[in-house]
Amino acid sequence: MSSNLVSLDSRASAGEIKRDANLDDVMRTCGLDFETELVPVHSPEGQEITSKNIIRRADTRQVFGVVGTGYRVVSNLDMLEPFHRMVKSFGAQYESAGVISNGKRCWVTATLPDTFKLKNRKDDEIQQRIMALISNDGLNRNAYLSIANRIFCNNQIQLINRKANESNYKVRHIGDVDQQLIQAQLGFENALALTKEFESNANVLDGMKMTKNQMRGFVHQLLPFDLTPDMEKDKTRAERKLARLDSKREEMVRLFDEGAGNIGQSRWDALNAVTEFLDHRTANHKDGEIAKRKTNSRFVSNVINGGGHRLKQHAMSMLINEMHSFKAVKSYA
Repeated sequence: MSSNLVSLDSRASAGEIKRDANLDDVMRTCGLDFETELVPVHSPEGQEITSKNIIRRADTRQVFGVVGTGYRVVSNLDMLEPFHRMVKSFGAQYESAGVISNGKRCWVTATLPDTFKLKNRKDDEIQQRIMALISNDGLNRNAYLSIANRIFCNNQIQLINRKANESNYKVRHIGDVDQQLIQAQLGFENALALTKEFESNANVLDGMKMTKNQMRGFVHQLLPFDLTPDMEKDKTRAERKLARLDSKREEMVRLFDEGAGNIGQSRWDALNAVTEFLDHRTANHKDGEIAKRKTNSRFVSNVINGGGHRLKQHAMSMLINEMHSFKAVKSYA
């Protein structure tokens, strides 16, 4: 299976990796074998600005961003050496890797050997994937992620839950980078152990029955309508926002029993309706190529830690709570 984590824009590239690849193969084949460097910033008059540095690609001199003097370079190799050890340690197989905007951001994915199937849905299989995300733009931290991949529809459910978030699986570009890399690897290994918890939760959700009208009640709570003071003054604006919100809610309700692999019977179907809606709906734009890039951009953002990711986690916390009932509603009027 090839990864969906592909081009964010026309300057992105991705490729599949041999499953038994060594680290040199990964770096070279997927264009990750480059260094970044810090160089001084100068004013238009040539005066050096001592409080800032430019971070750029060393070979092409492409500028990735402007950073403070406390910024520390964490190279692609720095991040991928521990990841490669984890791939070998967990018996994973390399899958794909790529660069975004010529190296501003890079990723590598590998699939773990363990998959699991729901107890009452033997054809509903979940595959585990690990990912190294590298940021060279000065704006984001590097990270190791664990992701569950529902094979039916390739929904991505990041497994880093509240407990795993408490571990150090991110690497900042300040301070003692070497120590952070050690702690990130330890934290990530702890997070992987929590995949068993997700397997248990998936089966719990599948055992919690749900009707379509209860699904409407759930999405009504998941996507509440907040009437701001401005909208109170502008009823037309409020009506337009509510109409857009209702459209999203109803699409999730539709996916509850029509989404890939869904049968509309349990809270597991509800969770996957949310993830399918967030991961795979096509962005609106008259230019098809721009729409595709926007769709891919949203997909990767949802996997990593964007608004879609947070909404998935909120949906999970609502659905797994037995005390949280969803009053059946037939409409939102």
